[in-house]
Amino acid sequence: MNKIKTLAILFLVITSVETWADEAGGTHSIQVIVSSQSELTSLSRKQVMSLFLGRARSFPNGGVAKAFDNEIGSTIREQFFEGLTGKSISDIDAYWARLRYSGRASPPKVLESMAEILKEVSQNKSAIAYVQEQDPDELAQKNIIVVHAVDTH
Repeated sequence: MNKIKTLAILFLVITSVETWADEAGGTHSIQVIVSSQSELTSLSRKQVMSLFLGRARSFPNGGVAKAFDNEIGSTIREQFFEGLTGKSISDIDAYWARLRYSGRASPPKVLESMAEILKEVSQNKSAIAYVQEQDPDELAQKNIIVVHAVDTH
């Protein structure tokens, strides 16, 4: 009987710790967002990578795309690029330094706050950006849709 109680308690402790880990920084999603005016419904990982790494300048439907980035040094930026590309943020920064130096491309424009990002995306049908996971219905009320999710740890 004591073994059953011990196992039951151990089970409860383990599941509680797992739940806490998820809430405190376990796997979360970063959402790639666009204006609902862009007429997009989804983008593949490869398409998102091409847009944020300067390899593509238009959406798959032919519309002009302008990527916007979060603040340099921010945790979300690091998590986004590592989750999307599998590369460290220092590798991404070096990549952009090479492209900028060669004159081939410029990195996405940095917006300083989440409010700025949401405002830009809601008002600009060419904008694409990323944000921490949010309620899609609340985003839809702001004229924004989620077209891709990047899992992070």
